[in-house]
Amino acid sequence: TYTAVCSISPSASGTLSNTATVSGGAVTDFDAGNNSATDTDGLGGNADLAITKPDGVTTATAGGSVTYTITASNAGPSSATGATVADTFPASLTCNWTCVGAGGGTCTASGSGNISDTVNLPAGGSVTYTASCTVSASANGTLSNTATVAAPAGVTDPVPGNNSATDSDTLTPQADLAITKTDGVT
Repeated sequence: TYTAVCSISPSASGTLSNTATVSGGAVTDFDAGNNSATDTDGLGGNADLAITKPDGVTTATAGGSVTYTITASNAGPSSATGATVADTFPASLTCNWTCVGAGGGTCTASGSGNISDTVNLPAGGSVTYTASCTVSASANGTLSNTATVAAPAGVTDPVPGNNSATDSDTLTPQADLAITKTDGVT
């Protein structure tokens, strides 16, 4: 009896098929039909995706700006090729963003408006978006924004609770008021 413990490549997909054989050497085998056995397993991905989205502040100024750092990562063990990162910004924000990958992660390099990006996240990889946003001068209340990451078809995420992140900031209006008064004579 042989016990083989094998690691599967994180990027493997499709079907895993393996065949073992035995031969009698100089001995005649009267039933050669049972001298090989094949095991076949369908490969399904299992990738723990996560996302974070801080802007580093708890208050924002109407008419000012905020910068979000949105990081989607894959703790593995499988790759997540074709995962989706999405962020629909509130109407009170006008945003431009850039993205860089780390650990083999890939994403669209830049864009404007909402983020809806197909990314590749190998096990241990990540992508980081930097969204620079202008806040509408008429905005008030709380500025709340959520980013999500979703696994591609065929990949199961065992911990879906960390697939969305929300940042909330209290909006504080500020105004630089000034007044002058003259009657035009001294």
